[in-house]
Amino acid sequence: MPPEMMEHMPPEAMQGMDADMMSAMPPEMMANMPPEMMEHMPPEAMQGMDADMMAAMPPEMMANMPPEMMANMPPEAMQGMDADMMAAMPPEMMANMPPEMMANMPPEAMGGMGPEMMAAMPPEMMANMPPEMMEHMPPEAMQGMDADMMAAMPPEMMANMPPEMMANMPPEVMQGMDADMMSAMPPEMMANMNPEMMANMPPEVMQGMDADMMSAMPPEMMANISPEMMANMPPEAMQGMDADMMAMMPPEAMQGMDADMMANMPPEAMQGMDADMMSMMPPDAMQGMDADMMAAAPPGVMDAAPAPSMDDGGMGAMDAAFGGAPGDLDGDGMPPPPPGGMEGDPMSGLDAALGGAMDQTMDQGAGAGAPDMGMPPDAGAEAPMMDDPGAGGSEPDMPPPPPDEPIV
Repeated sequence: MPPEMMEHMPPEAMQGMDADMMSAMPPEMMANMPPEMMEHMPPEAMQGMDADMMAAMPPEMMANMPPEMMANMPPEAMQGMDADMMAAMPPEMMANMPPEMMANMPPEAMGGMGPEMMAAMPPEMMANMPPEMMEHMPPEAMQGMDADMMAAMPPEMMANMPPEMMANMPPEVMQGMDADMMSAMPPEMMANMNPEMMANMPPEVMQGMDADMMSAMPPEMMANISPEMMANMPPEAMQGMDADMMAMMPPEAMQGMDADMMANMPPEAMQGMDADMMSMMPPDAMQGMDADMMAAAPPGVMDAAPAPSMDDGGMGAMDAAFGGAPGDLDGDGMPPPPPGGMEGDPMSGLDAALGGAMDQTMDQGAGAGAPDMGMPPDAGAEAPMMDDPGAGGSEPDMPPPPPDEPIV
């Protein structure tokens, strides 16, 4: 049957078509088949379609193709689809398109996708969509995305998603994000992410963040970050923070900070911190601060610092800030020596100090020329009483008594 015969055939004649007749029909006959013929064709006849027939079919024929036809079409037939066919296809046809069809569709065909098609597409179809398809999809098509589609989408598809797609995506879609998707997403995609997207994102997603993503993220996105999100963020991601991001962060978000996160944050990021943020910071997080961070903080911010952790009396945070080891008040890296240079009994140094003070006091009280009594510091505690009749002999440090002289 030459192609010219098809265009003279009544559309109603297509009601007698079946899969065998369709598979025997030359592909070029599809070029002269008007849309009315497709409308009268039994859905089962589509089982005889192949890629060559699909490629030869005029795009406008897709307008009258009901969803049942798509459900009966072999997945391999999708290899003949193009962007014009996709644009002419009714959105409801996507509802009966199995994942295998999407896997057989050329990436270029995605150029005809629109929001209505995306909204009608079953989420499981995203599982067989390769990254190249996303690359050819118009950014506006993302307006039809939902959380289930996002959850079904392979993480590697995010690698070819341009920033404009993220800007067109509804905020609620972010509820389907996970850490693998976040880590696969190009940092520049963060530039078009708005605060509502951050508010809809599960806290666990933050585990996929890195420093480049953080630095590419608009500061206003931090306005909806929660303590749970901050607690899930890798410490290294904080290397991308700056003062503008810090200034937009809710004070309560600081409750998710820890010492490692603080240690990875650039000192200049502290310029965006205020007293309310500082008061919300866990005491243990302060151990990650250093002198540069303290110097960069605006006046009055450090006054709102939380009470130090009682585990070490707060000395750990102080020592970290001043660059010394725990207990190192002079910054030489060594703990201070025991008082008086004495080791062992801590009371020995105290006895020596008190004894020396007593000696000096006695010397000053007796006058400048008074002889040194030579008494050891603890002698008074062990010497016998001077008026004790049983006390033996003269004291070794006392001058001998004068000799008795005869009375003349």
